[in-house]
Amino acid sequence: MLRSTLLAFALPTIGISTAQLAPYQPATVGQHLLEVNAQWTSMDPSVLLDDARTVGYRSEADRIADHLHRVQGHLSTHLPAEVGRSAQPRRSTLLDALRTYADRGIFPMNDIAPVRSPVFIDALGNACAVGHLMIMSGHAELAERISKEMNLGYVHDITLPEVAEWATANGFTIDELAWIQPTYEHMKVRDPRLLASLHMTNGDQIIVQAPVNAQAAQKLRLLQKEHTGDKVLTTLPLLSAVQAVEFAGRVFVSGMPPKTGSPAEVYEWNGKSLVVHDPFPGRLVIGALFVSNGSLHVRGHVLGVAEYQERYLTEAGEWKTAEAVQQEIAPIEVSPEEHRVP
Repeated sequence: MLRSTLLAFALPTIGISTAQLAPYQPATVGQHLLEVNAQWTSMDPSVLLDDARTVGYRSEADRIADHLHRVQGHLSTHLPAEVGRSAQPRRSTLLDALRTYADRGIFPMNDIAPVRSPVFIDALGNACAVGHLMIMSGHAELAERISKEMNLGYVHDITLPEVAEWATANGFTIDELAWIQPTYEHMKVRDPRLLASLHMTNGDQIIVQAPVNAQAAQKLRLLQKEHTGDKVLTTLPLLSAVQAVEFAGRVFVSGMPPKTGSPAEVYEWNGKSLVVHDPFPGRLVIGALFVSNGSLHVRGHVLGVAEYQERYLTEAGEWKTAEAVQQEIAPIEVSPEEHRVP
């Protein structure tokens, strides 16, 4: 599984203003986390005080992913008293989705405000962490409304009553959502073909890339980033809602299969060849691909059905059924075409 790469420096702690702190710039973990989200001071100030290491990150995406992983870990083990019993399964499922979202490492691009700012959904359709959770819970219309009306708004400033209702129904407090929500540095260029990216434990950077245009071969490409250029490892079918994780030194890529061809939802690159996995019958939307208790898990659901199915990969390479997660949420009313990459 992807975990953001921290580069430790043998330097004394230095006082750097978080107003313009680049991800690669040496600073304490707390200073970097505050650059992404100021809610750390009230939600978990111990992290800011206890870790005095001077570190840097390989990229802004790595820093945001680290923030999200740390928040997800805290929220997974700290349940607010006001969260109702009926909402707890939905909270658990969405926290799994948040972990997978952080692993994927694809976040909105702030090409709007010349300062760090939230971006609920960018021009390429990439949702922020809170927007992603709304979409995954079947409330894409709410996320899109926020994007249209207050795309750069902080959660605490988004006063739509539907947001509070969604938070309560899905087991979150508004303060927790404000803590999840990252801010993004201002940038103007990003490859729209980039669908997923992860740093392997051996240091390799792997990315999943969409077709260049409609005239190109309609395949996804699995690439290894190298100093001399990108090395194509293999090609994949045109999956939708792509996710990628590392497990046992191998790369696993998942997504909803296209309408024609193989119905397989998961593909494995073992360093030499591509292995096809079809954990579910039919073609399912993949909600989460993650590692838990030493096993690779995948969750999926049929379009329009709110109940998730879950499978885990055994050491023998077989997919076994895990306990299904019952979702008390509105059905997801989208067509397969809406899930397709450009």
